[in-house]
Amino acid sequence: MKVSFVIPFHNEEKNSRLMLTKLVSFCKKQAYRSEIVPVDDRSSDNTGKILKEFSRKYAFINPLWRRDDGEEKGNTMGRALVEASKKASGEIIIWTMGDLSDDMDTYGEIISRLKKGDDLVFGSRYMPGGSRGNLDPLKAFLSSWGTLLARLLFAVPVHDITNAFRGFKRELIEKIQLDSAGFSISPEFAIKAHLAGYRLGEVPTVYTNRKEGVSSFKLYHMTKSYLEVYSELFFRFKILHQPLDFIKNK
Repeated sequence: MKVSFVIPFHNEEKNSRLMLTKLVSFCKKQAYRSEIVPVDDRSSDNTGKILKEFSRKYAFINPLWRRDDGEEKGNTMGRALVEASKKASGEIIIWTMGDLSDDMDTYGEIISRLKKGDDLVFGSRYMPGGSRGNLDPLKAFLSSWGTLLARLLFAVPVHDITNAFRGFKRELIEKIQLDSAGFSISPEFAIKAHLAGYRLGEVPTVYTNRKEGVSSFKLYHMTKSYLEVYSELFFRFKILHQPLDFIKNK
């Protein structure tokens, strides 16, 4: 078995070196084969140089470079995650953030659930045993609200789909078309996977707010993008009962 860790970095020179150092150390201790796919997502600082340094040192680090083409605007984490996931070669892919917010102790539990039959497993801050840690209370409220709404509208059977921290079988990224450019990629992926009949699972995790750097997380834009995704999917597939046209080759 091979596991690919996909990490989006946008101007994360203050976190990328430590994040990669910790993940390399983690991977070396595992019995399975590992691959790290860090993404330099249009960074204007030294993030790209740090990724190049690590890729020269470790053969299992295969960066993806996303350059500013003058057309992409705003947060593009969604595009970075999808492009890197398609580049990844592992049977299992784990999305983990470059700001050190995700608990690496959760990786093993995610992989275990996937091996037992789940298709998409979330690191959940809001299920029993999980914790939002030191996440800002307003951000925690909005992120938990986003999942509650999805549970109401789509009967999604998990507690934290707004958290991008998750693992999944590579089949999902090959068969589900994802369109969100930014943070709304997280709930979009979860809802579409659920509608397509894939098995969703979750394991508790503890969130740690960034200590270094500046987040590109904007509450207004996040809330607006979530509502746009939810309303489109609900109208098309729950009200009009249109065919699930986002599923490829299935």
